[in-house]
Amino acid sequence: MSRSSSSRLHSLLVEIAAKYSFQLPEEGIKNLAERDRDLLIDVLLQEFSETGVGSDDEPNHRGVEIEEVIDFVGSIADQNRASSE
Repeated sequence: MSRSSSSRLHSLLVEIAAKYSFQLPEEGIKNLAERDRDLLIDVLLQEFSETGVGSDDEPNHRGVEIEEVIDFVGSIADQNRASSE
C-alpha cells in the first residue's frame, strides 16, 4: 500500500470514528482492547451500509475504501490474538 493510500485510509478511519464518537487512541489502533476493536469494526460496518454501497448493491469507491480499513483493523486483531496464544 502506498503512503498516500495509507494516509487517505487513515483519514477515512479518523473521519468515521469522529462521526460515531468513537475515540481512537493516540498511540494507534494496535493498542485497542479486543472489545474496542470489535466496536470499531461495528462502526465501520455501519458506515459501509450507510454510505459505501451504490444503488446496484455493489460497493462504491467509498465502500471499497471502508472495506480496506475493516480488513486492516481485522488483521491487527488477528495478529494480536495470534501473539497472545
